[in-house]
Amino acid sequence: MIFTSYTYLVFLVLACLCHWLAPIRLRNAILIGLSYWFYCSWQWQYGFLLLGVSLFTYYYGAWLTRRPSDGRLLAVGIGIELLPLIYFKYSEFLLVSGAGALRGLGVHIAPPVLDIALPLGISFFTFQGIAYLVHVAAGETPFRRATDFLLFKAFWPQLIAGPIIRPGEIEAQITGTRTLSYPDVAAGLQRIAHGCFKKVVLADLLAPYVDAAFLPGANPAAIDCAAGMLGFGLQIYFDFSGYSDIAIGSARLFGFTFPENFDWPYAARSPQEFWNRWHMTLSRWIRDYLFTPLSFAARRHPRVAHIWLLLAMALCGLWHGAEWTFVLWGLWHGALLVLGQTWLKGLFRLSPGDGFRAGLVNAGRCGLTFGLVTLGWLLFRSQSVAQVGDMLHALLTLRGGLRPAVLRENALMIIGAVFLGSLAARWLASSRIVGLATGNARWASAARGLYYALLVIATVIFDREARAFVYFQF
Repeated sequence: MIFTSYTYLVFLVLACLCHWLAPIRLRNAILIGLSYWFYCSWQWQYGFLLLGVSLFTYYYGAWLTRRPSDGRLLAVGIGIELLPLIYFKYSEFLLVSGAGALRGLGVHIAPPVLDIALPLGISFFTFQGIAYLVHVAAGETPFRRATDFLLFKAFWPQLIAGPIIRPGEIEAQITGTRTLSYPDVAAGLQRIAHGCFKKVVLADLLAPYVDAAFLPGANPAAIDCAAGMLGFGLQIYFDFSGYSDIAIGSARLFGFTFPENFDWPYAARSPQEFWNRWHMTLSRWIRDYLFTPLSFAARRHPRVAHIWLLLAMALCGLWHGAEWTFVLWGLWHGALLVLGQTWLKGLFRLSPGDGFRAGLVNAGRCGLTFGLVTLGWLLFRSQSVAQVGDMLHALLTLRGGLRPAVLRENALMIIGAVFLGSLAARWLASSRIVGLATGNARWASAARGLYYALLVIATVIFDREARAFVYFQF
């Protein structure tokens, strides 16, 4: 049940009616049932996996509260939380990598082909479960009722691809009495409209061109590689931020307020600022539950803190996928973060003031950060390390000159138009023009209605083929 499908819209309307027309004491139970219905619509067998993991997390968390603080008990719980993720997502990767290492030692073993289907959202609800155990072990009050925790774990807007919700961000909304208000409905529908537009009109428009540029054996020219990287950077942003918009908007219709997940990340002026704006709930998770504990464990050796940062980002890359390309992508961003804190610290230091010179310097830093992030998308999107090498060779040698070998000229124009449109949207959002244009309440209301009507019309016109969200594979 894709968020941008008409099936989901019907499901959402029926879910709202069932939820708000039901007695208050039954609303959470109804949302749990609807969430499992939503999740099982892909593959019903994995609903038992979600339920089993959820029950383990809840009861193990309750058990932790009755025992003295012991890091070993927490480590055991985290290890058990990770077992399904390791089995479903990394079994084949570990076997193939192990066989490759043995071949280097002269031992030839053919790894078995497991062909394991990856359950949707397993990475996200695993991270959510680990965060819950850490919070409980730190002394925070756990959920008192199992039904409240099951809703926290399975609530469908955030189940498949986040945002990664922490207990304290939603517990009061689950256990309290939620009310239906016009501001919530209006804000929720607006976010859903924005999310559908980003996904259907922008991300799905770019997807075929990106696929063509990264097709194995395509022998792309340098301009194909550059357009493919730029196009994928735009595609994954509109795809994932569009999903987050729909998730946040859907939750708002039921009285829930989720944390934001994106904040114009391509306007970042340093690698660190990029990660403070991109997939923010994951960035905070990595900082709080991975990098900080590693740094604290090595607090007597502060010089190795950068190594832990590289390791944390490498694990972040591996979390995205069981391929060495993802690990290299994580290491690339880890290296950018380390360099931004050390040798290149002065290069990314923001210029004070609002003058023309300061604005120009900061714009240059924004362009540099965007270029480095875009180059990293080559590692993320490529299907093998060999393809990364081939496309880098094409870029460095300017293979084919300015003539594309894979993409047509109109594809280059579309990617460029989306990029320039994004720059214009960012400029409008940060300028005074919007404020001046909406100064008159009457005209502002009419303009807002026309704006959202155009969003919906464009989404319906461009809605030709349902494409899964990119982060569904993670």
